[in-house]
Amino acid sequence: MPLIRDIVQADYSMVEELLRSNHLGDSGFYSPEGLDVVVAELHGSVVGVAEFRLHCDFGHDEGREEHPGEQAFILTMAVAHPDRRSGVGRALLAEIARRAQNAGHTFLALVPQDGADAADRHAFFHACGFTLYGPAAPGAAWGCQVSEVLAANDTAYTEGG
Repeated sequence: MPLIRDIVQADYSMVEELLRSNHLGDSGFYSPEGLDVVVAELHGSVVGVAEFRLHCDFGHDEGREEHPGEQAFILTMAVAHPDRRSGVGRALLAEIARRAQNAGHTFLALVPQDGADAADRHAFFHACGFTLYGPAAPGAAWGCQVSEVLAANDTAYTEGG
């Protein structure tokens, strides 16, 4: 099981490379300013990252009236290719869900990135309990109750996932 922790400056170059290898970052210097960021560490190396905003009113800001109020919003998630399907992504989501729950939020939202691996991203988020809300279109938002993410994570580890 990976160690999930807050990012530190020594992680920036690893995170920059991880995002770039997942087609999610540019070639600029990585700076998490204004974001909440956690990393997943296995065997002393950063193998996953999640950028999020713990307090966000994305749904209402975007005119999505059916969206619940303030929630945590996941901006970016990436896992190193060799470490996919090992529970790293679920552990990152579970940490965000725990922090959201501790902040009094009951909902997580995200917009899966398009491009390379988009189908895999959609399948992953769906398996973790996220569903599309609103019309299906590029850039459509997905959401999930915090309790569902936590329950799915507990089940995955109970079943050896």
